[in-house]
Amino acid sequence: MVRLVCGIALALAGICTAHADIDLHGADCGLHSDYSLDIKPDALVFTRRDGHPVDIAIAGGSLRLDGRSVAIGAADRQRLLDIEHGVREALPEVKAIAHEAIAIAFEAVAEVSAAFAKDGDAARASAQHLARSAHELDLRIDASDSLAGWKNGEMDRIIEQAVGTLVGEVVGNVAGQAISVALSGDEKAAAELEARADGIDKKVDRIVERRSHELERRAKGLCPRLHLLARLGSELDVRLADGKRLDLVRMDD
Repeated sequence: MVRLVCGIALALAGICTAHADIDLHGADCGLHSDYSLDIKPDALVFTRRDGHPVDIAIAGGSLRLDGRSVAIGAADRQRLLDIEHGVREALPEVKAIAHEAIAIAFEAVAEVSAAFAKDGDAARASAQHLARSAHELDLRIDASDSLAGWKNGEMDRIIEQAVGTLVGEVVGNVAGQAISVALSGDEKAAAELEARADGIDKKVDRIVERRSHELERRAKGLCPRLHLLARLGSELDVRLADGKRLDLVRMDD
């Protein structure tokens, strides 16, 4: 029975591992930034804890550094307008990718949970619990116009934490069943539980693999658009007091 419980735990752990392979922040696009981005109704606001400027605001082709308006030329004004338009245009797709990542993870957990539910009522209760948890995460994403949560993979950690809590519940349920069967000495029940466990890791792999490939393709499809925005930022003529560029986003060479 210990082997059975460990096998289920490993299969479920594979859900988070597979999800972690899907980069939602853009590292696979070769993009890096010291800033978090808040998309406000009237401005894009880049913020960071260290360095200067701390706060960069782009609004309608204008530029503010730490609250101070900066004079810019016509070319930079157009670049800033294009950056703002491009970010706002990309946000719905970024959110859609996050929704799909949540759906993949929760579908896999739901399959395992249903397979080891004690009865129909337990299966329904588990399904409802999973649906509520997924819905709560979806609402968090829909309600946010900030990309601060995407910095350094934080959104990945939020999803994995939610899934991890559910994984713990499923493993606890399986462990309880395994202990009960072991104490009862019911060989038929033990064999039935073992049969349900047999190959569950492969089923989880199939679920995740089937949908994650398409999600990865979709995420990578954002790269050209993100590269264009990064290039526009790098082409800005405006300079800081020390003569350096704004350096909003860096691209790998």
